[in-house]
Amino acid sequence: MQENKKPIAYIIVGFIGSGKTTFARKLEKETRAIRFTKDEWMVRVFGNTPPKDRFNEYDNKMTTLATDMALECLKAGISVIIDEGFWVKEHRDAIKEKVKNVGAIPKIYYVETPFEIMKARTLKRSENPPVDSFNIDEESFNQYWKHFRPPDKDEEFTLVNQNS
Repeated sequence: MQENKKPIAYIIVGFIGSGKTTFARKLEKETRAIRFTKDEWMVRVFGNTPPKDRFNEYDNKMTTLATDMALECLKAGISVIIDEGFWVKEHRDAIKEKVKNVGAIPKIYYVETPFEIMKARTLKRSENPPVDSFNIDEESFNQYWKHFRPPDKDEEFTLVNQNS
């Protein structure tokens, strides 16, 4: 396979309400890559309010399924968009390694948005969740925020600024 013909995995990093999926949809139109947004799959299966007591288990299974499907597409020479958040460096490093192992090129995009904008978007969206979003209350949002680690300066990524 020629170097410039390798499929690309567009890996979307960002927190809840940052605009990841909006950016991923735009990228999908521009690149014609297949988009994998596991939250859309979760909502399709469990609705906007999945059971909290099993959320991590279901989320992990859906993430694994979406990643496996994306890697199969890459193996077949089809570029993909993996819209998952990748909140910590270990997850970003792991997906980059998996992408390289199937002969594709990882491209990281960090969707950076001010905290207050993300929070406001999330709470507003949760008032009447669309078909692709979870109902997330303020307490849950604040708890999730404690787990998010934006990319470090030494990580290679393209910055996508979402200030409004």
